[in-house]
Amino acid sequence: MDIRQLGEKEKALSKTVKIPKSNAGLKRPVDKRHALLLIEKENAWVTSCNRELAETFCTLVTQGDPVTVVKTAGVVAWGTYAGASEEAGMILLDRKPDGRFKLVPLSTTPNSLLTQVAHFVGRHGSVTSEEGQRGLIFRGELRHPGEPIDPEATAQAPKPEATPARKKALSKTVKIPKSKAGLKRPIDKRHALLRIEKENAWVTSCNRELAETFCTLVTRGDPVTVVKTAGVVVWGTYAGEPEQTGTIILDGKPDGRFKLVPLDITPNSLLTQVAHFVGRDGSVTSEEGQHGLIFRGELRNLGESIDTEAAVQTPESDVTPSADAPAGEFEEITEAEAIAAIGQKVTLESIERGIKVRIRGKQAECEKTAEHILKGRPTVASQQGAKYMMEGNLNKSFLRKGSNQQGPDANGVTTREDASERTFTAFGENLRAVQAACLTGCKKDTMFTIVVNDRSAGHFVISSGSRRML
Repeated sequence: MDIRQLGEKEKALSKTVKIPKSNAGLKRPVDKRHALLLIEKENAWVTSCNRELAETFCTLVTQGDPVTVVKTAGVVAWGTYAGASEEAGMILLDRKPDGRFKLVPLSTTPNSLLTQVAHFVGRHGSVTSEEGQRGLIFRGELRHPGEPIDPEATAQAPKPEATPARKKALSKTVKIPKSKAGLKRPIDKRHALLRIEKENAWVTSCNRELAETFCTLVTRGDPVTVVKTAGVVVWGTYAGEPEQTGTIILDGKPDGRFKLVPLDITPNSLLTQVAHFVGRDGSVTSEEGQHGLIFRGELRNLGESIDTEAAVQTPESDVTPSADAPAGEFEEITEAEAIAAIGQKVTLESIERGIKVRIRGKQAECEKTAEHILKGRPTVASQQGAKYMMEGNLNKSFLRKGSNQQGPDANGVTTREDASERTFTAFGENLRAVQAACLTGCKKDTMFTIVVNDRSAGHFVISSGSRRML
């Protein structure tokens, strides 16, 4: 098995962002299907040249939000181990293309630890074990983050709650700078939001690869990723002039092109510099749009040369306020508060990439909600104990993708007007902001609002109603 030693950590980063050091030293598997887990008491590290696999594996076996340090040759993801904290061992995860996995112990790893990890990462009822040439081997289907854990996983040893002292110690171990303005996250996976405050740059997105690529292109050194349930925050030291502040949204197209749009009050010089950092040499163009200066181009691949214009500061001192900026601030509201505020009596879960939805609750309430949001008849309907469940395709006006979409704005709200359906739709995370945006284009008495849970991106709010005729 070909395993290489990881290089030393950048000194500049180690002063700002620290994760605990392993006593045994970390190694990285070469195959992209492999991830290596090292557990030393309460600490768990996962190394791999496959970012998505490393972060998924670490999320499944740790509690709280794991932290990822991105290296040129791969990543190191670290977190607090979710199981018994008095054992140590090294385990190799081999993930198959069809979603199955194999766990193989390396070095001296207790069977009890291997068994516990297997049930943390395996889907309920899928995990099996057998004796191999080198010891016990576990196989199964890899569990998705958010799915229930096999009950056998919790039977190994009780998991004590982190004490306040321990939480405080952890917060001192891993820390990235905080933004003064607060960080927002776009819902669309094609979008990433860049916030620059002097030398600090943060990128938020529900698309890990896009966020890390964007941050790497505009920062120097190795950026650091904090993995959240609803997406990621990637931080690094901005590579350009360190005295400017602004917020910029990147819209990444499937064919490799991009569009940059300023939010809030962002200097043209800062926007121009970012555009040339992320664009391929000679591909970047700008134009005046409805909401100010817009940059387009082909996204630069990591390692490609930077457009020489990136180092040239434009003499413009004017700023372009985005027309999408809100008239006022909206108080943050949780998913539970949003559901209570609109009186939603069913639970809604996004499935099949947001095209379909699963509705659970009392039969009468499920059917009532389905009449508003489903296209045609439900595809599945069944009684499950005291609850009723149905699934179906969402009506076009309640989809989060469509033509003529505008945004997201500074509150993370995207709007869409559909002339054929004669509807106006708004969606985002903040209930008040979404409803306010929807009322700008629809009749108040026709607006219907739902709160939907998405396992990969967290909750979101959709409001839609009959288009207001001007």
